[in-house]
Amino acid sequence: MKTFSGLITVLISCSINAFSQGSAIIKEDALQVNKFNDGVYFTLTDLQHNTPTVTKDHLIKSYYDQSDFSIGQWASTQNLFYTAKDENKLKVNRDSLWGYVENGTPYIYLNDRFHRFSTARAISVFTESYPNIKAGLAPVVTEARSTAVINLFILSTGKIMEFTPENVADAIEGNEQLYKEFNALKSWKQKRKKMYRFVERYNESVSFNN
Repeated sequence: MKTFSGLITVLISCSINAFSQGSAIIKEDALQVNKFNDGVYFTLTDLQHNTPTVTKDHLIKSYYDQSDFSIGQWASTQNLFYTAKDENKLKVNRDSLWGYVENGTPYIYLNDRFHRFSTARAISVFTESYPNIKAGLAPVVTEARSTAVINLFILSTGKIMEFTPENVADAIEGNEQLYKEFNALKSWKQKRKKMYRFVERYNESVSFNN
């Protein structure tokens, strides 16, 4: 009986260790990506592992148009098709995508639009922007708050936050030296002026060349 109980304990311990190691791998990959691989990403997990769900050579612009096209052109077509590993043609719903990467630059899909990352590393920066739609003489904004908001994207968690000094401080907290240096800046204006630089420095401290 004691032997059986001991075996159960060992199995549970191994399972916990395996789960912990798997979590660590995801976190490590998410922190250390230096350049994202081109392709379409269905999930955040695929992006964290820098493994496209569908690569460009498996994309189909339509059943009838087989001419050369970019990933962005594919993503903007009405119906999204791709070829599975078994060579079957499949359709994917645009709303189910995380986004895509083209020429190393991620484009995240939010609220019916793809938004381009201007900085793409462990901490990324992107502008979530929406066009004005004219209704009569008065322009109507598609978003209630504004037409453009600059956001932070945290790769290890997928969290999206507005690009503010307070959120930058939270994002770089894992680097104690940078965190203290940023918080030591005397004014909010100084912090806002140097936000981009601190994000860059944080990314430089955790990235590597793939």
